Amino acid sequence: MRKFAAKLNKIEIIDSMKRYISTLCMMLAGALLMTSCLKDENDDTTQYYNNTAITQFKLSCVNRYVHTTTSAGADSVYKKTLSDPVVFTIDQAQRKIYNTDSLPSDVDLNHVLATISSLNSGTVVVNYPDKNGEDSLLYYSSTDSIDFTKLKDLRVYAQSGNSYRTYAVSINVHQAETNKMIWEQKTAADLPTDAKKALWEQKAAAAGMKQLLGYGTAEGYAFGTDGMLMVSKDNGDTWAADMLDDDAAWLPTDNIAFASWAFAANDSTDYQMLIGTNDKSDKACMVWRKIAEYAHNSLPSRWVLIPIEEYSGYYLPKMENLNLVRFNNVVLAIGNDKNIYVSRDQGITWKTTTKYTLPDALGTNNLTAITDDNGYLWLVGKDTGEVWRGLIIE
Repeated sequence: MRKFAAKLNKIEIIDSMKRYISTLCMMLAGALLMTSCLKDENDDTTQYYNNTAITQFKLSCVNRYVHTTTSAGADSVYKKTLSDPVVFTIDQAQRKIYNTDSLPSDVDLNHVLATISSLNSGTVVVNYPDKNGEDSLLYYSSTDSIDFTKLKDLRVYAQSGNSYRTYAVSINVHQAETNKMIWEQKTAADLPTDAKKALWEQKAAAAGMKQLLGYGTAEGYAFGTDGMLMVSKDNGDTWAADMLDDDAAWLPTDNIAFASWAFAANDSTDYQMLIGTNDKSDKACMVWRKIAEYAHNSLPSRWVLIPIEEYSGYYLPKMENLNLVRFNNVVLAIGNDKNIYVSRDQGITWKTTTKYTLPDALGTNNLTAITDDNGYLWLVGKDTGEVWRGLIIE
């Protein structure tokens, strides 16, 4: 009986310990939960940065209002979006943002979308002065336009809110009118030299050629004494008759000009053009073209006469003192009629425009026209000696 009582007592002790341990676990869990709920806000480990800066600035959308003249002579204005990206410099030391390449003069700076990035997720703010000249701050948004004609500065606030940086923004714009020729009078000493042309002329003369026309990447061209169109593929040492796809009677005999440039449609290819006058037409110039491939195993190419479509009115008019140049990705023909004729389709059609014009103070129509590697068009008066340098500001 005593053994049974002792065993029963032992069981009661074990049950009591289990209840105690269970209660203790519940108390510990509650304590942990209360500790978590009552955690001091000062224990927050989120880091707020005290430093920031504008790290990127670019114009994502800028409109231009381009003035032009219709075919009827009426003035008109059309809107276009500036396509070329503008690079801006951020001077962190002086806190200035500016562009070194000026924008066209006809841009609309009143409504510009900009993309602005900041260091450590700083908040960018646009500052316009109010009517009293006091600061008036607006949060920057990439979808809201900025009026840079009224902008005082840009600010970027650090995450902590304890500091900010101010940036002065300068958007430089061309003062001269864009989309037209800008001319500057120069001297003969400023003219670019062409040693390669001089060498071709010497070799063509030594080979008995009547007139050197010009040269491309791999071939040079000249008229022989019999009027044949000749080609040299060894820098002028030897010459042979070139191939024509049309009657040689339509080749130009007077006022001859030539130009060659890289043909964008094919690698290792030149597009070459020959213009001039002859007795076959009393209205239009003769325009020939050749697509000359010079890659390994390329097939020989032929000169082709571009048909004269007098009914369209867009042929190249017959004139004297012809010059032909590739300039600003178009072909220009300049003669003695005080105009510049522009072809945008490789010599098929020719038009005058208000964009390409001769200098107002030009004293002669007897000209030599050349281009240089820096994107300039040069005019030299054969009888006056005057020198002009022109460029297009887009």
